[in-house]
Amino acid sequence: MRFPNDTGLLLNIIDGVMKEEEMMIQCIDNYHYPFRDFVEKARSNHLIPVDDTENGVQTPRLYVTAGHKDKISYVEQAWRTKIQQAFEQYLQSERILRRVKNKVNEVDRYCLESMFWLYLSELMTTEAIYYPQMTKVRHEEQEELEVLVFYWSSNPNETLKAEVQQSLTFWLNNERLILKGYQCLTRPFILRNMIGRKVLGTFPDRQGNWGTLLEGGVFLPLSDNFEDDLSKLKSEHVGQWTAGEVEEILLNPVYAFGYYFNNIDLISEWIYVFLYALATMDDEDLATIDLGHLYCRYCEYLGKHICPFSLIKPRIIEVNLFVSGLKKRLIKIREYLKGEEEPGISKNILLMMRNRHAFLPTVNKFIRDISGLSVKNKTGSVMFDHVYWKTSLRQLKEEPQAFEKGKKLEELAQYFFRLIPGLKVVDVRSKRGRAEVDLYCCNISYDSWLWRLGALILIECKNRKTKVEVSDIRNLAPTMEAKGIHGAVIISRAGFTSVAIDEIKHQLFGGKIIVPISLNELEKVGDEEGGYHLLKTKLEEFDEILNGDDKQFYF
Repeated sequence: MRFPNDTGLLLNIIDGVMKEEEMMIQCIDNYHYPFRDFVEKARSNHLIPVDDTENGVQTPRLYVTAGHKDKISYVEQAWRTKIQQAFEQYLQSERILRRVKNKVNEVDRYCLESMFWLYLSELMTTEAIYYPQMTKVRHEEQEELEVLVFYWSSNPNETLKAEVQQSLTFWLNNERLILKGYQCLTRPFILRNMIGRKVLGTFPDRQGNWGTLLEGGVFLPLSDNFEDDLSKLKSEHVGQWTAGEVEEILLNPVYAFGYYFNNIDLISEWIYVFLYALATMDDEDLATIDLGHLYCRYCEYLGKHICPFSLIKPRIIEVNLFVSGLKKRLIKIREYLKGEEEPGISKNILLMMRNRHAFLPTVNKFIRDISGLSVKNKTGSVMFDHVYWKTSLRQLKEEPQAFEKGKKLEELAQYFFRLIPGLKVVDVRSKRGRAEVDLYCCNISYDSWLWRLGALILIECKNRKTKVEVSDIRNLAPTMEAKGIHGAVIISRAGFTSVAIDEIKHQLFGGKIIVPISLNELEKVGDEEGGYHLLKTKLEEFDEILNGDDKQFYF
């Protein structure tokens, strides 16, 4: 039996510890860890640090799938069948253990199948064979929402339901699961879209309900169920049509294709990710796509897995006109990825992509299945050439002319970022809006560390004999704000002053990641520790700075 399509399902792995009257849980899910890194995190034995498990009782690890009851029913059947087949194969030969190990290692995204093989790798090991256990819970408030839980025990008669139920209830109370259409969402995931948006004002809507207006035209109600009523700024809030409403109308498939979705706000998010994926493609690839056909098939896909639609016969817009509007929107997003300042919808897409990149694997797979186009640059656009790298570094040092030295540093930076899988150089020496930027990279990676830098990354090259000063960092921050950029990299030939490093930390507490890289650090890049390793190491250092420091709460 095949695994059902997991689009719209919430997949989660939960570890728990009970200490007297206290309980602690830690989990990973396909919204926070949509890529291969979930395997690495899950396979670190336990998600909860060892220090926190002392004098406590470890509860069973739970493999949780939540979603619409019809799809959960298919998931349950598939897992039961697959587990039974695995045990039958084990009785014939232990080669199944090697197959399980290979299956766990070959996945590159967090999907239902990869979670199953991870579960099986803990159920069947060379040391012991455990007993599969299962429970299913119906959501109290939403009848169509079900939660399916698989775990294992050492004895088939061992009773663990009390511990399992306690962990599950604790997790459900914190995550506040919401079923929108066919998609299961959590409160933290919905609200993560708000992180990094500036508060522009607070006012009541026409019904007198107060809310906060956030950057990107998002209205956040100040109520207990604010995640349910979260929306774009609408005419009912301000008494006139807003840019967000107009954008939603222009993207709504009902006018040209007749697809009427009940949750158009949810569908819009999937459409934005779809447009972002297309906007990051190469020109020659994009030119081969029948955009109207692809968009129509995408809407049908969303109707099957994300939100049902009703087919409306009267059409008020011709398909070719609708597609022309889509193409214009794609052009605007592509221009924005090259640094064009636009405070409206394009900026909102980049702000949203800080966490909606979790949809990218599904969207990219859909585009590949329908059009045959696959994502490029996931493995790096160039291979590391040790001779070229060392020669470029030497020429940079020996070049006497300041202008030529600056060009060589920019060329070295371009090569450096083309080495990093998932980062795509989209513009060089971009002079758009109020600032000139040396380099722009858009993010098409399947790596959660790189996505901490956001969807669009700004790169500055400082070819001075003196170190980068605090004024350079402060001058960069307004440019990032104007363009909706979350992450930047500064490459300096001379290094950075201690005051500049302190300012980088200060900006970090305010949500801006500015990565400092010196020429000395670039000289250490090689076959074993490449560009990705250097960038990830810097981001890990930032994590250590943030952990345990409460300055970020007062920025």
